[in-house]
Amino acid sequence: MGELNVLFVSAHQRTRAAAERALPEHAPLTVTALSSAADALDVLSEQAVDCIAVAHATDGTDGLRLLRLVRDTDPAVPVVVYETADADSIASDAISLDVTDYVRDDEEDDPMGALAEACHDAAASYRAEQDVAMLNDLARNVYERITDGFFALDRDWRFTYVNSAAEEILEVDADDVIGENVWDAFPGAVGTDFYTEYHRAMAAQEPVTFREHFRPLEKTFEVRAFPSEDGLSVHFRTVVDDEDVQRGDHLIELTNLLSSDLLESIDVLREDLEAARATAGDSPELVSAMESLDRMESLVNYSIRLASERPTPGERERE
Repeated sequence: MGELNVLFVSAHQRTRAAAERALPEHAPLTVTALSSAADALDVLSEQAVDCIAVAHATDGTDGLRLLRLVRDTDPAVPVVVYETADADSIASDAISLDVTDYVRDDEEDDPMGALAEACHDAAASYRAEQDVAMLNDLARNVYERITDGFFALDRDWRFTYVNSAAEEILEVDADDVIGENVWDAFPGAVGTDFYTEYHRAMAAQEPVTFREHFRPLEKTFEVRAFPSEDGLSVHFRTVVDDEDVQRGDHLIELTNLLSSDLLESIDVLREDLEAARATAGDSPELVSAMESLDRMESLVNYSIRLASERPTPGERERE
């Protein structure tokens, strides 16, 4: 995962110098010390920041003011309040403003060590979440580049993703159907092979392949559906007859894209997540990120299997 970028904000030069020196000694952190909230916001707008720590003191920086400003600018970036012994406690107010962690120096044997640990754990979780989000965007971009239809359903049969090809083929808008039950969105599919095969795939946790005509759209579909513990991934295309001019093998295109960039990115991100868990433990954020990565890897592997098992035109004729 490498060193994590932390901003440390304090109005006192001596405190800034101590933090710049001590924090990297306790954890793999790159620390930039700043004197004001305005300076912190400027840096936050210009470069990637994994965590902000603010030294709250009676005669110095107002930690709550900085926390409010940061939350207005970036609600997700972690903020750790480091409260000096002479300051009145702002813990309850900081919690109401969604502070990430809180360290009071007179309650710790090694205040800077405790602050370094809090910053590192918060930053590692945040970096992992950002990496997963980036990988999700990459996967979404890949699926938007293929021309076969693809959609994903959760275990309650609700749409969680619909690519642009599926929108065109199914004559729907993704924004209108995301979150809707597939059988409510397409009541004409109830009682057809779509209903039977999708339920069979989910019940047996085995992929299914079938061809079915959908009368409401007057289209015939070639479908492969892959189940997981989280739902169903469906790849499909329209067909007219076996003599129709075959389009390019878009699933092979998908395999090439995924096997190069996406799977490599998954491996790298998994290593980063494991490193973060080794230091920060099984925080809810890291567990959620790991589960998201597992779901993505399953989807990629299903897609690769789909492409490798797809019948050739000759095989379809023999069927």
